[in-house]
Amino acid sequence: MVNILNVCRMLFKPRQNERYNVRSGTFVIVSPGTDGERKVQIVDISMGGAAFIYEGHPEELEASGVLNLLVDKTNLEKVNFDVVSDIPVPGSTQPLETFRRRGIKFKWMGVLDKAELSKFINKVRSFGK
Repeated sequence: MVNILNVCRMLFKPRQNERYNVRSGTFVIVSPGTDGERKVQIVDISMGGAAFIYEGHPEELEASGVLNLLVDKTNLEKVNFDVVSDIPVPGSTQPLETFRRRGIKFKWMGVLDKAELSKFINKVRSFGK
């Protein structure tokens, strides 16, 4: 039933921005968390948002709302965001270690910030130009 709803949503409400998978080993810094900054692995990204995997509980990143992009020659250090989803990673084999996938939506950015984000996406995406 849930799969049918997801298919209907994708057909009638497509994404505004194309989403790209990123190369393995692409990280960003999320700050602040309960323990200060935290390095997390990004899974996919678009001009509108991203998703990343982290280990822990949602409360540990409750106050987070800023990403620092970790790529050479990118002038976009801080990207503000809102959390859209935060779910356990399906098929996690370690019950004691909780891995979660957090989906985020970027907040408003100026023209120069959007250009820098576009450069970042082109550097880290796993396919394309």
